[in-house]
Amino acid sequence: MLKILNLSIYKKNNNSILLENVDFFVHSGKTTGLFGGSGSGKTIFSLFILGLINKKTFSVSGEKAFFKHKNFSFDLFSKSDLDWLYFRKNYISLIFQDPSASLNPNMKCGKQIMEGISKSENIISACYSLLKEVEIKDYKRVFDSYPHELSGGQKQRVVIAIALASNPKILIADEPTTSLDPIIQKSILILIEKLKKTRKIGVILISHNLTLIKRFCDSIYFINKSSINRLAEFGDKNNYFNKIKNILTKIKNKKLQNNSFVLKKNNKENLFYIKPGIILETIDLSLNYNKNNLRKLVLKNINIKLRVGEIIGLIGPSGCGKTSLGRILAGLNKNFSGKYNFPKNCSFLKKGIQMVYQDPFSSFNPKITIKQSISEIINTYKTNFSFNDLFSLVELDIKYLKSYPHELSGGQKQRVSIARALASNPSVLIFDESLSGLDLSTQYSLLNMIFNLKKILNISVVFISHDVNNIFYLCDNIYVLNNGEIIDNFKGKYLYKKTRSNFVKNFIRDYNFKIL
Repeated sequence: MLKILNLSIYKKNNNSILLENVDFFVHSGKTTGLFGGSGSGKTIFSLFILGLINKKTFSVSGEKAFFKHKNFSFDLFSKSDLDWLYFRKNYISLIFQDPSASLNPNMKCGKQIMEGISKSENIISACYSLLKEVEIKDYKRVFDSYPHELSGGQKQRVVIAIALASNPKILIADEPTTSLDPIIQKSILILIEKLKKTRKIGVILISHNLTLIKRFCDSIYFINKSSINRLAEFGDKNNYFNKIKNILTKIKNKKLQNNSFVLKKNNKENLFYIKPGIILETIDLSLNYNKNNLRKLVLKNINIKLRVGEIIGLIGPSGCGKTSLGRILAGLNKNFSGKYNFPKNCSFLKKGIQMVYQDPFSSFNPKITIKQSISEIINTYKTNFSFNDLFSLVELDIKYLKSYPHELSGGQKQRVSIARALASNPSVLIFDESLSGLDLSTQYSLLNMIFNLKKILNISVVFISHDVNNIFYLCDNIYVLNNGEIIDNFKGKYLYKKTRSNFVKNFIRDYNFKIL
């Protein structure tokens, strides 16, 4: 269906090679996996297939690149905008990574699906059919809802319905599940697998999750992050998986190294001093929301403790209350009952706690440089940290100070987010799904960095995640949430032995991340 031979993509300003001599094939009714690390070229490659690559920035050449379905064929090297519009409208669609960012917050979901339907005698009935096809049970309510009124899984199903509205023959799923918990990840990918068979379409699944690639793809391509990003296919899936697994298992055996950064004397006195012991504690903390005269319980009788220099993990499925609890701890939500004890310094919630969010790009002002963004925090909190200090702490080259957010990779942006949070000189950092959108090697690099920050600055950390592997790797103490309640609490090293949580057990059974 899609055949690409000897494709090469270069960056024009420095003639650097992004992809060279790439062969790539997509077959009808099959899923082709594209696996690679952050910055390896996955997105650039998908933009070429969609005809959205910036020709002013990138130079593209190749032997062949064409799509063929029945009597229609299309040359991907075409320069005609009208031809590309026809191709995208009728034959190819894209499922975006973040459904919250890809859906219009000012439009109801039904209207957004309507925009993708070109021909239909009864357009509302066609929308209902699409919503039912993506397995949304209360499809009439979802049709009449705004995106913020839906869960993450429901939003991603709406995005899939929009992608299917044009009846495409190729579906590109670009990291479609990274922002979702493992249970919903599995249901979304099973849905895509089902759609592939019923509609007889070709699927390109782009992911940095090797386990998902192995499980759901018929053939696999690997972008190797090197000076020449070469795309290669391995015919036997299991042999391919074993080769890549051997590379990734080295990460597990890598010992945590102390950051070589040493605090200067003039900055030591600047650190927020805390006496040893408990820094944060909640006692029977509960949270309710009132909507349409109905009371919804979000958190119930939460009891947690955070000690100085400790890393605690909050884990659970989507909608369990993890983020709501994190926002209360950060002082962003005060409509709770029960007790939340913290140091009696009245400015502690403003100066003592900072939050690192899931999507680093949306937390930056795209119009100012990284240096300006961090300067705002240093000036606001009147700290004496230098840029060299902060960038050394997050293991980033100071050359990026002159860059704008869009010029950095996902991992680099998240490091800058952490540097900006540290610029206020906090005692507690709260990470809210901060690593979920990053590839495995970048995740582990950042986990090691967080561990080093704890040791160097004696900082306390609340780590919120749906990734059991990250929680197990990093945290001293783990709390498992479900339906707003803590259903399990144990030391990190006992996660795989003592958990009573079905969420954790299902994750271990279905994804088996212990191999990494």
